[in-house]
Amino acid sequence: MYQIQLSVRNLVEALYLGGDLVSTSQSMERANLGARIHRQIQSKYGEHYQSEVYLKITSELEDFCFTIDGRADGICIDDDKVLIDEIKTTYVPYDEIDESHFVHFAQAYIYAYIYALDYDIKELDVQITYYQLEINEVKCFLHHKTFDELESFYFDTLKQYLKWANLKKDVIETSQASLKQLHFPFSDYRKGQRQFAVAVYKTILDKDILFAQAPTGIGKTISTLFPALKAIGEKKCEKIFYLCAKNITASVAYDTISLIYDQGVRFKTVAITAKDKICFLEERNCDSKHCPYAKGYFDRCQDALYELVSQNDFIEKDIVCNVAQDHMVCPFELSLDASLYADVIVCDYNYVFDPRVYLKRFFTEKGNYVFLVDEAHNLVERAREMYSASLYLSNFEDAKKLLPKDRKLVYNSIQNIIRLLKKIRKSCEEEDNFQYYPVLDETLLSTISNFCEHLDAYFQSEHDEQHDDTLKQLYFDCINFGKIADFFDEHFVYYIAVEGKDCMVKQFCMNPVHPISDILKKGRSTIFFSATLSPIDYYLTLLGGDENTKRLSLPSPFDAKNCCCMIANQISTKYAKRQASLPALVSMIYASVSMKAGNYIVFAPSYAYMHQIYEAFVKCYPHIKTTLQAQNMSEKMKEEFLSSFDQSDSLHVYFCVIGGMFSEGIDLKQERLIGAIIVGVGLAQINPQQDLIMHHFDEINHMGFSYAYQFPGMNKVLQSAGRVIRSSADKGMILLIDERYTTNRYLSLLPPHYRHFKTVSRPEDAMHILQDFWRST
Repeated sequence: MYQIQLSVRNLVEALYLGGDLVSTSQSMERANLGARIHRQIQSKYGEHYQSEVYLKITSELEDFCFTIDGRADGICIDDDKVLIDEIKTTYVPYDEIDESHFVHFAQAYIYAYIYALDYDIKELDVQITYYQLEINEVKCFLHHKTFDELESFYFDTLKQYLKWANLKKDVIETSQASLKQLHFPFSDYRKGQRQFAVAVYKTILDKDILFAQAPTGIGKTISTLFPALKAIGEKKCEKIFYLCAKNITASVAYDTISLIYDQGVRFKTVAITAKDKICFLEERNCDSKHCPYAKGYFDRCQDALYELVSQNDFIEKDIVCNVAQDHMVCPFELSLDASLYADVIVCDYNYVFDPRVYLKRFFTEKGNYVFLVDEAHNLVERAREMYSASLYLSNFEDAKKLLPKDRKLVYNSIQNIIRLLKKIRKSCEEEDNFQYYPVLDETLLSTISNFCEHLDAYFQSEHDEQHDDTLKQLYFDCINFGKIADFFDEHFVYYIAVEGKDCMVKQFCMNPVHPISDILKKGRSTIFFSATLSPIDYYLTLLGGDENTKRLSLPSPFDAKNCCCMIANQISTKYAKRQASLPALVSMIYASVSMKAGNYIVFAPSYAYMHQIYEAFVKCYPHIKTTLQAQNMSEKMKEEFLSSFDQSDSLHVYFCVIGGMFSEGIDLKQERLIGAIIVGVGLAQINPQQDLIMHHFDEINHMGFSYAYQFPGMNKVLQSAGRVIRSSADKGMILLIDERYTTNRYLSLLPPHYRHFKTVSRPEDAMHILQDFWRST
């Protein structure tokens, strides 16, 4: 018998759900609000009413053994009469509430059947209780059902679901049988590659976590995907989440997966593309009043989903869009629905780690999943952003002007927030415009929650919609602020910052270890990997590891002789000395690029300093072709910038920022890039937020400066340097310019493949070294 486990809700929604898509953030608030309303209604019934009753049934049908479970909102037993109650909250006008949403009754009928079967009850009542949120009134619909009626409905529902059960069974059996025969897609392993793949496989078997530093050239993507797919073939895991920080990383994953498909193996891959990038509308608007693909989505999505999954193995953007367009459904939501049938899901970090958009369909309970976290060094800052939330006084003041005064509930609620934030601002102004606390302001939280409820009611009512976009953005920000409060612990800080007349309140996550750890527990195994994951203890502390966590550090597979690494340690790039050191800096840059024509990148620690260096360089050497990275470049501008590297026959010096879009994730092989000059040690600009991190870790491990500034900065430096040598055929130079690089604090962070560096004190030293290097190649 093939095992199928489903919640009652998922079962009935797969078959009976109809209507429109509702925006995610509104759904989140409705869920939070609904839970409160449920408790309020349940408390009124008294001692005869049992709340949140867990029910479970196992049934066999054809080749399947179904395990169906869930929690009934309420069961009332009074004088041998049994009532199964399902509670729903709604903004539908009271007079228009009716019995048209059959999915609600279907859910209650199945709960009623399980309960009747467990307690040998021949007949009972099934009730749907609708709570109208605007007027706080209840409307109930009562159905009397016999056991035979409920049993007939239950098994008829299972028979309808057999179509989907057979699809899932076919997908799993096909992929397991096919992947069991999977072979490594290359004739030989690269240096370090087999060791990496074995470590990944063993980590999956052990249900463990692995932190792996694997330098460029080892082939990280195939080294993680191959053993994970083998584990699916051997029934060790159920699903792989390949998690990416950037689009370029995802494209590498797609290429590798395509290579595996070339073997003729069968498995399902779903590539989840960001909503903004896959939306059919010119300007995304997920409101069903404006989007025809959201309107009636659930009436049409089942046929689209079955076609998409049954007819395709590699379900990528173009395929999703074609099917979605044919069936007039939202392509983003369709790809999420398809992910339920996938063996591999390629997606951004957000869909696993971000509490606002994570894939709830997978992570309500623990699953037999493998998380492959690519470029894992990026997850630290991304996670800090995911678990932080801020609100601005000015946004509430602007929104207040858009709300009609006669809508008193919502208007008064926003006034209450503004008054409170002005009071907070005044208090902060008396403390140098910055205050921080280890606990949250509960009054602020409750005031924001009250505003959200009234603004939600406003959106659902008849109103002038011309300002909805602005108001909804504030609404979503407030919802997120309340959501992040659930994670607030000793690794968070609540702070207030005043800028002019504006005031910001922020929950700031200094260390995301606890929420990340909670997510990792939802899966079987996690592989964190990157070319720059050093020092590993730093990442263990922030991403959920400990002293017993597996770790792997592999050497570079490339010949060190192909990289000329130099350190100019006589030049200071500290802020106070930048102007004085500028002539020496420019001369050293010229010396490093003048020995061979080709493309070079000068990486600077900020846009302001980059402009300063660029202007001085152009003034001294106007004959050299230069290009400057612009801020806020569009995708087209980025593509044009990168395409210019194809012309490598003349000397061309590019000026970019460390940590920017061209300092990692780009692959300029062979002659496209032959040198990188890195100015400074990559430190973030000193600011109150980074200082909070520093003070926090000073108290924990006395390494505050390292955790807040040095380690993140050095990671950016190494990522920038890593643009030069991308294959065994590449040859190039790297110049690190700063007096700090030859101190023990920084020398200890240099990877082994850069420790053959030569120190240069004068431009002439660099010229001689590079002349010999280029001549030898």
